[in-house]
Amino acid sequence: MPNADCRLVTRALSGLPDECGDAGVIVDSGGQCFLALIDVLGHGPQAHEVALAAVEFLKQNSMMELTDLMSALHGRLKGTRGAVVTLGRFDRETGALGLVGVGNITARLFGGEAVRLLGRDGIVGYSMPTPRRLDLTMFPGDVLMLYSDGVREHFELFDRPGLLLGNAAAIAGEVLAHFGKGDDDASCLILRCTP
Repeated sequence: MPNADCRLVTRALSGLPDECGDAGVIVDSGGQCFLALIDVLGHGPQAHEVALAAVEFLKQNSMMELTDLMSALHGRLKGTRGAVVTLGRFDRETGALGLVGVGNITARLFGGEAVRLLGRDGIVGYSMPTPRRLDLTMFPGDVLMLYSDGVREHFELFDRPGLLLGNAAAIAGEVLAHFGKGDDDASCLILRCTP
C-alpha cells in the first residue's frame, strides 16, 4: 500500500506571509490525501484574504467529489478577484490520483507516468468552464509537483540534478529557491508517493 509525503511551501512577493495570495490545503484522513493549490489574482493583503477564504472553504468541504468541489468553490469566490486552483486526491489503498485544475497552475507527475497538466482556461469565482477530472495512478517513488505561475513553468530535472531525491518539504523548497521568478507570489506543493 503506497503512502504519501505531502508538503506546501509559499513565498510572498513582499516577503510578508500575510500578503501572499498563494495558498494550499493538505487534508490527510481516511486513507486519502486531499490537496489543493490556490493562486489568487494579484498579491498583497486583499489577495491574502481571498486565499484564506478559499483555504477555509476547501478544508471544510475536502471530502466532496473534486469536480463538484471546484464548482462549489467557484460559487464561494464569486464577487472576489478570483483565483486559479488545482485540486487533487490521492488514495493510499490503490495509488489512484484524481486532479481537477482551472487556470495556470502547473501539475507535473514524475515517475512511471510523465505527465504535465495545465488546468482548463478560466478563473475560479469569475469565469470558469465545466471542471474536468484527470485520473492517474501513482507508484512508490513517483512525485506530483504543483506550482503557481510565480515559478518558472518550463524547467527540467537536469536543470537541478537530484531535485527529486529529498523529502517533499526539501523538493518544494528547492523548486521555489531555484525556479521561483521573483516578480510574483510563488508556491509549490509536493506529494511524494512512498512505500
